Amino acid sequence: MSRIEASGGGQAGFRDGLLPAGRPRGLLLYTIVVMGAGLAMIVATLPGLPRHHWLELILFTVLTALAELWTVPTSVRGEVSLSFTVNFAAAILFGPCFGALTACGGSIIAEGLTSRKGVLKIGFNAGQIAVTCGLTGLAFEALRAGTHLSLMSNAPAYAAAAAVYIVVNSGLGSGAIAFYGHPFMNQWLLVVREAGVFYIAMAPLGALAVNAYEQSPWTLLYFPLLLWVVHKGFMLFAHLRDDTGKALEVLANTIEQRDTYTHQHSERVAAYVADIAARLNLPAGDAELIVSAAHVHDLGKIAIDNRILFKEGPLTDEERRQVNTHPAAGAELAGQFSMYGEGADIIRHHHERWDGTGYPDGLAGNAIPLGARIIAVADVYDAMTSDRPYRRALSHEVAVSELIRGSGTQFDARVLEAFLAWPDHQGPVALPSGEPAHSCM
Repeated sequence: MSRIEASGGGQAGFRDGLLPAGRPRGLLLYTIVVMGAGLAMIVATLPGLPRHHWLELILFTVLTALAELWTVPTSVRGEVSLSFTVNFAAAILFGPCFGALTACGGSIIAEGLTSRKGVLKIGFNAGQIAVTCGLTGLAFEALRAGTHLSLMSNAPAYAAAAAVYIVVNSGLGSGAIAFYGHPFMNQWLLVVREAGVFYIAMAPLGALAVNAYEQSPWTLLYFPLLLWVVHKGFMLFAHLRDDTGKALEVLANTIEQRDTYTHQHSERVAAYVADIAARLNLPAGDAELIVSAAHVHDLGKIAIDNRILFKEGPLTDEERRQVNTHPAAGAELAGQFSMYGEGADIIRHHHERWDGTGYPDGLAGNAIPLGARIIAVADVYDAMTSDRPYRRALSHEVAVSELIRGSGTQFDARVLEAFLAWPDHQGPVALPSGEPAHSCM
């Protein structure tokens, strides 16, 4: 259910700006193939198109276009529209050709109204959804029990049709994204994972729409209002997720701004982490989660006594033990937000060492979350290349030498290699403010 840069067709998609500029080699051919497959689906199933349902054809096309305009952002800068319900119902009620035509027409109308994409992208999305709805209708027809559309007797057919819709739609969209360097399977799993809650909600709603329509076509008048309510619920969910991350970042920034030596440290660490994640070619969702955790990795310092946090000079053993509690304290604080569980685990373990001598839990090797291993490299590098109360910042060359010494003992060698191999990495990152680098504890 993914598209190129924008949503539609009941799909999880990506907004403008997420993908690199320019058209990768092979994407144009892939787009033409998908468009051709959509046209072929319509032509092949045309004999089965109901001959006396032109009013319904117009109605479902309009409903699809309206549902396409109601989108919900996902957690990876993507978005999902609510047209799944309408497309699913159309393909089951009137067959594969009807479903393909209404979904394709509604997609083109909605995208024409928003004027967000070029002709090729609109064509790709139209072809993609035509193939999806055509196969959905064919799957239901192959498995349906009798002439009625009962939810009970046709439960397997409904489930299979919904599965076909999800797999085909997300697969075709992920195939396009793969041309930008994202591994296909990672991208496909990401789309399914991020949009799973929407699929679970909209597929049964589509089946209910089918059965309601069988009772009376006038029941369709209720569904725009129902979809609007569902949209508002999803938007509240999305806002809650985004507000959770923003609240943690504001809190972490407030903590850092108390101390000139740590101010903007987390922003620089997050910038390094984004580079490492890109070099490791991590899925977009995983990378975004790790970068988000990097922004708040020192959140637990709120529990550290200011006299220790601001001390000008080396710490005593007891003071160091208190400072070493900040990863666990930060994870506990972040874990209070129910939507930040995975990020809390990364925060807890960003001071673990590859050889198992780190803290707070002494994890070793791959038992340490990958995000924590990435933050560990970025965190130490920024600390070494920042001024501290008791020493000046180390040069880039000296800091790199120290990092290499810790490869395989303190740091994951693969992560360190990705950090050092980044082509644009020539030294400490320059933040937009132009402020000098400062250190962290």
